[in-house]
Amino acid sequence: MFKSKILNLLLLFLIIIVVMSFSMFGCKATTSTETTSAATETTAGAETTVAASETTAAAETAGKIKLDFPHWFFSHGGTFDTWIKGAVDEFVKQNPNIEVNGYAVGYDEFWDKIDTAIAAGTPPDIIAAHNTNLGKYISAGALLPLDDLINMADIKDNWSVMQKEGVTSTSPDGKTYLLTSDMGFYLPMYRPSVFKKAGISSYAKTPEEFIEMTKKLTQSGIKGYAAMINPGNWQEGLYDLAIWTIGLGGHYGKDGKPALNSPEVIQAVTYLKQLFDAGVMPKEIDKGTYRKMFATGEVGTLIDGPWMYEMAVGWDPSVKGDFEVVDLPFPTQRVTSFFEGLSISSKSKNPKEAAKLIEFLCSPEQQKRLVEITGIMSAREDIYKDQTWSNGLTQKWPWFQKYIDHVSQAVLNNPTGMPGEKIPEVVKIWYTAYEKVLYENADPTKAMNDAQTEAMALFK
Repeated sequence: MFKSKILNLLLLFLIIIVVMSFSMFGCKATTSTETTSAATETTAGAETTVAASETTAAAETAGKIKLDFPHWFFSHGGTFDTWIKGAVDEFVKQNPNIEVNGYAVGYDEFWDKIDTAIAAGTPPDIIAAHNTNLGKYISAGALLPLDDLINMADIKDNWSVMQKEGVTSTSPDGKTYLLTSDMGFYLPMYRPSVFKKAGISSYAKTPEEFIEMTKKLTQSGIKGYAAMINPGNWQEGLYDLAIWTIGLGGHYGKDGKPALNSPEVIQAVTYLKQLFDAGVMPKEIDKGTYRKMFATGEVGTLIDGPWMYEMAVGWDPSVKGDFEVVDLPFPTQRVTSFFEGLSISSKSKNPKEAAKLIEFLCSPEQQKRLVEITGIMSAREDIYKDQTWSNGLTQKWPWFQKYIDHVSQAVLNNPTGMPGEKIPEVVKIWYTAYEKVLYENADPTKAMNDAQTEAMALFK
């Protein structure tokens, strides 16, 4: 029933968009207007060594309440940075007694730094999480329940099942520990002009055709396909593994337990190894970089979300009119879906103010801005009922029809029934085994069998 409600939610969103066409953790203290420059200067691997408590103390000395708020949106640049900076600036303007220390931490290192900060007792006030790791932080006691801090009636009346049931399904006590900031799923995309230069007239229909297509793209002087293959980056690598595994008809979990040696998982890893060995994938670069390479025609194709269009246009305006979304090159059209959101640290000295910021960022006004600027999906249902807003986006994204075509095939990348606190550990084991296949030429079947044995030990 939960799955059917999610599908209805995604269908509602996509139809409307098409109709309208749509401290270890810390850095130097910044005012809201300094956030963009600070984010631009901060790379995915930048050191952030000033304790959050120190910057908070400085603000409180000045008579203001300071909230430490790291997020990868600050490091993405382009549309995501535009949205989050504008939202934080507006919040500070409306709440002059609160200073928001918004700063960039790259997605690939984000939760390692969160884990270190939590262990040290110096986490930021606001902790971003997603459907895969939320349960882990709840079980660890790292987050505060939001039920007494935010307007729960708003959730009941105006939010989708992704928030009302998807979020609460990760908590043993049934409380709300996160407010969803965005959600979505992934499909293949390409620039027709890039394909034309490579002599390719149509997109691949099968995994085997996909491998040959990316080889031909690479022979034209670019990289054919990009996915996260950096050692240790299991947080982002999960999505690409899940895209292939779910598209092939499987999942990395079944009946609440790991399924890391299922035929679909082994086949997905085998195909990705073939792509890796063929030299079609850029190595040792972050996701933001290879996404930009796609926008500028240096990567031939991605399997990514609808937010990529506005990001790509921001990097290269010639993407307008030169952007297509197509069917998955898999035997099924099942698409991997997710949610991301904002939580409050159980160590925060200012939980009420933190809740106020979270509610502001997830308000109808700011969620409309998020959709308009980035193209990513919102879990609020009420914003789509505003016809004036909807009509203002008429024919903005004609390629969005493909996302509508796949909404009924959306599959949450959380394994059904698997305890939330165990999911990150299972994913780490999976990605580590995948790395051995890529970089050490381990046999895919043996590597996944070993991974399954290791993962199952977590459930004894």
